[in-house]
Amino acid sequence: MDRAAAPRSAIVLPYYGWYVLAASAVTEMLVTGATAYASGLFVIPLESEFGLSRADASSSVPILFLGSLFFSPFAGRILDRYPIRWAIGAGAFCFSLALAVVGLTHNLWIMTLALLLPAAMGVTILGPMTTATLASRWFFKRRGLALGIAAVATSGGGFVVVPLLSKAIQVYGWHNALVGEAVLMFLVITALAIFVLRDNPFKMGLADHSENKGRTDGAQFLNPNGPEIAGQAIPWHGILRHRGFWAPSLLIAIISAVSQTIVVSAPPYGHQLGFTLAASAFLISGFSVAAAATKIAAGVMADLWNTRILLFATALFMPLALASLFFFANYGAILAACCLAGIALGGVLPTSASLIAARFGAARFGSVIGWTYVLVFGSTIAAVRFMGSVFDHTGSYHPAFAALLVFSILVWLVCLVIDTRAGKA
Repeated sequence: MDRAAAPRSAIVLPYYGWYVLAASAVTEMLVTGATAYASGLFVIPLESEFGLSRADASSSVPILFLGSLFFSPFAGRILDRYPIRWAIGAGAFCFSLALAVVGLTHNLWIMTLALLLPAAMGVTILGPMTTATLASRWFFKRRGLALGIAAVATSGGGFVVVPLLSKAIQVYGWHNALVGEAVLMFLVITALAIFVLRDNPFKMGLADHSENKGRTDGAQFLNPNGPEIAGQAIPWHGILRHRGFWAPSLLIAIISAVSQTIVVSAPPYGHQLGFTLAASAFLISGFSVAAAATKIAAGVMADLWNTRILLFATALFMPLALASLFFFANYGAILAACCLAGIALGGVLPTSASLIAARFGAARFGSVIGWTYVLVFGSTIAAVRFMGSVFDHTGSYHPAFAALLVFSILVWLVCLVIDTRAGKA
């Protein structure tokens, strides 16, 4: 009897944090893939159906991010204070409702309101902020690796959602494709929230797990009023005055903004150069694969190396991507530029999150990262709109590539000075 029971007792289930991370990553992958990565697929259809300019047809992401910009600080506080399943469930409802409305209507004002309000709320709650927050809560010894894997979810949307959505648009039309997507996303995300997602390891009795050895914030997470209150929350002005906030936050904001302009402009730019829709979609997939691979590698290195050096080293790949786009106009060069941009984003995301988590603590991470994403959304709105406006005035993306190249180098130099003054994590 004892011998028969021995093999069963030897079975060791994986740390539950990996299940939480996987569920949150799938959620983020679906939402990011349907918005930030897939937005370029709708530029030409919107131009054709409504007679819009290139800048206006590329405005779905700026409109979405404008709403997210204002909602991000509140979303960060919600993540720190309320059960994660409630937050994810509400986000799934808002986001799916918005997609269905955009798919069912032919009125531009209704589409705009749907993106600005419910879609923005859903994207903010279901996006990278939440996955990074959960990775910071559930992991301590391997936090860098967890944040790297969490960041892969953003890239996953590019090579999973975009090809499928592109095919659905070709077969069913973009309106019907959005409605079907809305239904599937609501069902999948809600199921993950109910059956898998949990708030933190301490409420599940995993404080003694090897992953959490050395942590001192367990009492904060067990506080009935929320970890943020127990950890003495930092007011917004305290976050914005903290020098340790600015270097990682500015770099992640600028790299994310430039990456988004490349993702949005790649399909119409490819169309202009005579590439097929499938070839243009593959540019986004190349970006996504490069970003995904780099995020995991950077996450592992963030646990072993100096994260500040890693942050600034990977950020330099973005000027290389912009230089490739500026000097060359063939498919190979554009694909290489997309991959280089993916490497920059993949390196900056987990290392920036690691620095923020180390400097402010896991219990405050949501509140701090909420303000980081204010910068992310604000800079992305400006960059995408700038790219479209330059094309409308000049008929070319090259002046915008040159301007973003110079700007990205200047921001890198400024952040290097800020972070040197702030010190190591």
